[in-house]
Amino acid sequence: MLNYPIAIFKDESMENYAAIVPDIDGCFPLGDTIDDTIQEAESLIYDHIEYMLDKGMSFDFYTSEIETLKTNPDFKDTLVWAIVSIDDTKFSTKQVRFNVSWPEYLLKRVDRYAEEHHETRSGFLAKAVQKALV
Repeated sequence: MLNYPIAIFKDESMENYAAIVPDIDGCFPLGDTIDDTIQEAESLIYDHIEYMLDKGMSFDFYTSEIETLKTNPDFKDTLVWAIVSIDDTKFSTKQVRFNVSWPEYLLKRVDRYAEEHHETRSGFLAKAVQKALV
């Protein structure tokens, strides 16, 4: 599990709460309450990491300490600090072997396509699945 700190803000001009996840660029959850904002942060963190991995972007599973972040002037107006725990094993890029049963003709077509495009069967199938899941 990784513990991502989030800084939650609210000022008089805002109807809801806004947050920043300092360790994940572009992750700005909103919520009607502090609890809603924390739940939204968890969802956005998972979505953000999944998006980056789907796009082949690297992602550093680094988390900062709240005590360190508190010294940053960008967070001087933080109303509440919270922690969102993320199960980073959901994003394992470890290669896993699995068996499937396909009609022989289809497997031959896949192999022919992969060979013609200088790819491996596994690489081609992984790309096809990623494209289909978008």
